[in-house]
Amino acid sequence: MKGKWRQNLHIEPPEGWMNDPNGLCFFDGLYHVYFQYSPGTPNGESVRRWGHYVSTNLLSWKYKGIVLDADIPEDRDGVFSGCALPSKDHIDFFYTGNVMEEGNHDYVLEGRGANAIHVSSPDGASMSSKNVLLRNSDYPEFCSCHVRDPKVWIEDGVYKMVLGARTKDDKGCVLLYEGKSIDSFEYKECLSAPDMGFMWECPDMFTLGDKTFLAFCPQGIPQGEYKYQNLFQSGYFTLEGGTLSDFEEFDYGFDFYAPQTFVAPDGRRLLIGWMGIGDGSYTNPTTELGWQHCLTLPRELSLGDDGKIVQKPLREMEGIKRSSKPVDGEAWEGLPFELDCAGCSSEVSVAVSGAEITWNKASGVLELHFTNGEGYGRTSRKILVKELKNLKIIADVSSLEIYINDGRYVMSTRFYPEYRQVRVAVTGASAEVCPLRLNDTLVAIGEALIDFIPDKTGCEFHEVGAFSPATGGAPANVCGAFSKLGGKSRMLTKLGNDPFGDVITRTLSGAGVDTSYISYTDEANTALAFVSLAKDGNRVFSFYRNPSADMLFEPSEVTGEMLDDCFALHFCSVSLGDFPMKDAHRTAITLARRQGAIVSFDPNLRFMLWDDKDELKRVIWEFLPDCDILKISDEELEFITGESSVERAIPSLFTGSVKLVILTKGKDGATAYNLNGSVDSVGPAVKATDTTGAGDAFIGSFLWKMHSLKLGRDDIASCPLSVIKECLDFSNRYCSISVQRPGAIPSYPEIGEILTQVEK
Repeated sequence: MKGKWRQNLHIEPPEGWMNDPNGLCFFDGLYHVYFQYSPGTPNGESVRRWGHYVSTNLLSWKYKGIVLDADIPEDRDGVFSGCALPSKDHIDFFYTGNVMEEGNHDYVLEGRGANAIHVSSPDGASMSSKNVLLRNSDYPEFCSCHVRDPKVWIEDGVYKMVLGARTKDDKGCVLLYEGKSIDSFEYKECLSAPDMGFMWECPDMFTLGDKTFLAFCPQGIPQGEYKYQNLFQSGYFTLEGGTLSDFEEFDYGFDFYAPQTFVAPDGRRLLIGWMGIGDGSYTNPTTELGWQHCLTLPRELSLGDDGKIVQKPLREMEGIKRSSKPVDGEAWEGLPFELDCAGCSSEVSVAVSGAEITWNKASGVLELHFTNGEGYGRTSRKILVKELKNLKIIADVSSLEIYINDGRYVMSTRFYPEYRQVRVAVTGASAEVCPLRLNDTLVAIGEALIDFIPDKTGCEFHEVGAFSPATGGAPANVCGAFSKLGGKSRMLTKLGNDPFGDVITRTLSGAGVDTSYISYTDEANTALAFVSLAKDGNRVFSFYRNPSADMLFEPSEVTGEMLDDCFALHFCSVSLGDFPMKDAHRTAITLARRQGAIVSFDPNLRFMLWDDKDELKRVIWEFLPDCDILKISDEELEFITGESSVERAIPSLFTGSVKLVILTKGKDGATAYNLNGSVDSVGPAVKATDTTGAGDAFIGSFLWKMHSLKLGRDDIASCPLSVIKECLDFSNRYCSISVQRPGAIPSYPEIGEILTQVEK
C-alpha cells in the first residue's frame, strides 16, 4: 500500500527524494519551508530543485510545488541549499547553483562551479530572475571548488553571509562575507578549527542569550563509539572573540543532518533538520513505494545552564495531545504518540516496537538500538549520560525523536514497524503515553471517475459533437476544493488499472489530494460519465459503470491509518448500492466517529444509477442518521422527505446524529438549519456557464471554512448562526467563481482569489 509508513506529523516529499531543509522563514502570515527535492526518483538521481511547504501553525503543512528549478547556466546541475531573508513586502532567497563541467576533472580542485545566487519573491512562490552574486573566482585562493550553502542575515544594518567550504589542502571551514547591500558582499574572514574534517556544509550563525554559535555539518571526522557515530556529522561551536570552541553535536541518532534555524514571530529560534543522512549504510523501505526521507519536527532552541544548546519539542505540540494514560510495564498504542518517562532508576529500558533505549547508571551509557529488522540496517547509537532525569519520545508513523534530560541531548531515527499499533514497554521509570492527533484532513470515500464534458452546451445529448475527459466524481471533487483552498484531503476509492485511473490519480495529486490510499484493480475499469449541459447549465449524465472499479472497494481495505488524522469524512449516495463499496462506507464512518471526526453526507442523487428509486430513498435514510452535516439541494428535498413544504421537510431530517442541515438553492444561495434556528446566504449574482461540481465545491469549501474556524463535531449543534452564515457566505463566493469556468476541480479557485474578491 502506497500510504504505508507515511508520516502524520513530519514533512515528507509527495514523491521522490527529499534532503536538506532550505529557506526557513515566516512571511505574510505563513511559515515557509523549502527543501532539496529530486522528484520522480526516490533515490535522488535527478537534478535537485527546491520544493515548498507552507503552514499557519507549524503542525499542518501544505505542499505548494517546485519553486526553484535548475534553469540557468549557473545552476544547470542543481539548485543546492540556501536560505531565506524575509522583509516586510518580499523574501530574498540565496542558494548555491551547482555546475559540473564536462571532461576529465576531479571536481574538487577543478571542474565544478559553485555560484551564490540571489532571487526574490513577493509571495514565497513566484520568483524573480536569478542574479549571480559570487562565483568560484570570488572565493579566497585557498578554497577548492567546494563552496556552498549560503546563510544570510542582517546585523546592525550590515548584510552578513556564511558559506561552507573545503580548502585545497582538505580542511573544512566557513567563509564570512559582509556587504552594505545584497549586491556588495566582500570576503572578511575564514573560521576553522583543527581536526574537524575536510568539508564544512550547511553553516548557520545565530545567538541564544549572550552566546553566539556557529552551526555546520563537518564531513570526514573519524567515527567513534560515543561521538561522531554517523558518516557525516552535524553540530555547533561556541564563537567567542573570533575563536571556535567546544564542538557539540546536535543529534546522536541515526538520521539527522543539514539543520537550519530561523526566528518565529514571537522571537523563538526554531530548528528543522533533514531526518536522513547521505551515503548511509542503512536503508529506507519507502523507496519501493516511491519516496524517501522527511524533515524533523521543528525544535525550539534555548541556552542551557551549562552554556550548551537545549532542544525542545515545539510548544504547539501541546495542542494536538489527547488524554494521556500511564504505562504499567507494557501497553499497545497507535502511532503517532508522545511517551514521557521520569523517575528513572539506576537501570532503564524503554521500547517502542523494535527500537529500544537503555541506560545504565554505573556505566553512564545510554543506547538506542534495534531488536528486530525495523531499523533496516540501523544498529546502535550511544551517548554518555551521567544522570538520566527524563526521556520524551515523539513517535510518528515511521520515526522517533528522543529528547533526553529536557532536550540537552537528542537522538533521531527512522523506524518501520509493520503496523501502526505498536508495543510500548517501560522498566525502571514511570511513564505516560499520550496520543498525538492533528485531525486536519478531509477524507472522502466513494466514486472517482472521468466526466466527459461536451464541446457545446444548450443542446440535446445527440447534438454534442465531441467530449473532453475531466476528473470527476462528487467525493473526489470535494477533496479537490478542500485541498485547493490549502487544506489536506485524502481520497478513498478504487480505480481500474487503466489510463483513466492514471489520469484521475494525477489530477487529484496535482490538486494536492493525498492519493496514497487509492487501490487499483484489473477486475473492472475506471468509471466513466458522459455529460451534456442544458441551456441553464444543468447536466444530464450517461454512466458507464456496470460494474466499475470503485464499486469493488472492499470494507477490509479501509484501515484505521486512513482516518487517524481525519477532521471530517464526506460521502455521497452514488456508492451506496448493493456492492462492496457500501460496506466500506460503514467501516469508514465507524472509524471516523472513533476519531471524533465530523461526518458529512451529500445525497447527490443520480436516479439513472438505481433500478428502484424507493431503494435509493431507503438507503439514504439508512445512512442519514450517521451523519453530523447533511447537505441537500432544494431539488432533492421532496424526494427524500416526501414533503413538498420546506418547513415540514427540514425538521424530519434531524434524526440520529444530524446537527446541521444545509439546503442549497442554486443561484438563490443556501439556508442552514441547526438548533439555534436558520440562516440564509446569497452569493454574488453571476452567469453560470458550467455547474459541473458546483455542489461539491460548495460543501468542500464549507468544510474548509469550518476547519479554518476550528469548528469540530462538538461545535456544530450550538454554533452561532452568525458563524454558520460566515461559512455559507464563503461557500457561495467560492461557487460563484467556479460556475463561471468549465469543469469541476480545474474551475475551483485557490484561497488567494477568494480573498481578492472579498477585498473588492
